[in-house]
Amino acid sequence: MSVAKSHHINPRFVLRRFADENERIRTIRLPERKGRTSLVDRTGAENHLYSIPGHPSGSDVFEKALGAGIEAETARLFERVVGGEWPLPKEDRDTLAEFIALQMLRGPEQRRRMESAAGELISKAAGQLSREEFARWASDAEGRTLSDEEVEERWSVVTQPGGFSVSYTARDHIDMMGEVTGEVAGFLAYRPWTLVQFNDRALVTCDAPVSLVAHEQSGPWKGVRVRDARLVLYPMTRRIGLVMRNPFDGRHSIDDLSELTEKARSGVLDDRSPGTAATGKAMNSYTVAHAVSNIYHHPEDTQYVPAAYREQAV
Repeated sequence: MSVAKSHHINPRFVLRRFADENERIRTIRLPERKGRTSLVDRTGAENHLYSIPGHPSGSDVFEKALGAGIEAETARLFERVVGGEWPLPKEDRDTLAEFIALQMLRGPEQRRRMESAAGELISKAAGQLSREEFARWASDAEGRTLSDEEVEERWSVVTQPGGFSVSYTARDHIDMMGEVTGEVAGFLAYRPWTLVQFNDRALVTCDAPVSLVAHEQSGPWKGVRVRDARLVLYPMTRRIGLVMRNPFDGRHSIDDLSELTEKARSGVLDDRSPGTAATGKAMNSYTVAHAVSNIYHHPEDTQYVPAAYREQAV
């Protein structure tokens, strides 16, 4: 069997919902804001992002598992939602929550965050050691005794802010997703969901399409945690957005918190709302602000990309 080297961050079945009838989609590359139109099959992917060299089932085993598993199930759910079904039964709702959680965790920016966090942790730990203790620690890490010059070089790197980095492999990233996805999906599932349907406006998406909205401010902020966010926003299609509300936002009684979260998880609190110009503008603003490298939209929807992110004229 052929091995897939192109691994999608935002799956093709999602991007097709933002493409035209010929499966062409517009990409705005950040930060230079250069645009291009391409086929969905050639969009939204990174070479060997999840490759595990030497795996007996092929290096692309995880990419294929995603496509045949959670992505295939979620694609069928998208079809039903686009067809008018809402709310979803609890089991299907859980599947969608898991898929959205994966969308938060699967991108290359998450791997960079893992590497940065590990590097900072090691730098802080090393900074608590004496030079002699650090020399022993560094030598143990290298598997040989380091010279004074080598110890000094490593000390300089480790103690500089941002100077030390840890390299994480695709397997490390996949292991993290396996450990964390269920917990993140749980925080999403206990929220009441509102399906927002747009008729005369359109949504855009990006390579990090799940946005978190903080309680403290109205503008985009990337530091809020999923369990604490006032809102979690996800553009499902060009015309449908999903708003996952905090269950304790004042709409419902909090006399029995456990009963409230159970109701939310069952989907009984889910509703739908017509999309307004203000809602569409807000959702697109959060989406593009959360993008890492690429914004995606229907070729005819340039006007719905917030002005500060529209492609630069050549």
